[in-house]
Amino acid sequence: MKGLICYYSGTGNTKLACSYIAAGVKNCTWTMHDLVKDGVPDIDNYDIVGFAAWADFFGVPKIMKKYIGRLNGKGKPAFVFNTYGNLNGRTLVMLKSLAARRGFKVVAQHALHTPENVPILIMAGMTREDAPYPAEMVNFNDFIGKLNVWCGEFNRTGKPGAKIYKTKISDFFKIAFPRTLSKYFMGKKFLDKETCTKCGLCEKVCPYEAIKLDDYPVFDERKCNGCWACYNRCPQKSIHTKKYKGVGHYQAPNDKVRQKLKTDR
Repeated sequence: MKGLICYYSGTGNTKLACSYIAAGVKNCTWTMHDLVKDGVPDIDNYDIVGFAAWADFFGVPKIMKKYIGRLNGKGKPAFVFNTYGNLNGRTLVMLKSLAARRGFKVVAQHALHTPENVPILIMAGMTREDAPYPAEMVNFNDFIGKLNVWCGEFNRTGKPGAKIYKTKISDFFKIAFPRTLSKYFMGKKFLDKETCTKCGLCEKVCPYEAIKLDDYPVFDERKCNGCWACYNRCPQKSIHTKKYKGVGHYQAPNDKVRQKLKTDR
């Protein structure tokens, strides 16, 4: 059985968790597909497709909506997954709905609590550095185990099995905020040219093509969606806003979450 995991990861938590899933679901051979780098995926040669993102203001990131919207699932099995820092909101419900509307048969879903990566919340003390907590790892591994069994059944029968999740009614009443709020809270971006090395990483990691390197990085605020990737990932911390400069960065998964999500298990 061949599977494709299409992921959007801002600072690495989601990618790390997806690698953990791929390592645990051994009844399927997985290919990882970075939506920002690799664009629209070709799903024809895969038996199951995974869609994974992070909770973007309690909802699905715009870039994920864009690429799922270009696909035709034709009844192909899929699973949806997301990471979140403090609250998940309606992210998982929305992600499942997006996939279903594009013709995918969603057979599994899960949301994993991970360290917070939004500078505003980090500076407010809501870091969640120890996430995922022990009980959350138990649930995550249980999800992976069930998905592994599902793939094993598919290998034996050649047919998709039953869904391995139950949607809670309460999930439909959870909050999701307009994406414009995050951009508002981030505000206009500035560059410290004295520390900027012109490495171009900010341009590469921006999923919305809102940064262009013209000797120094140039920000197109019209395209920006306030995802904080450029702020977080800048090696020199040269990118800043009016309220935040040199503080609250989450450049990559911390050592604690890396240890919990090791793939050599």
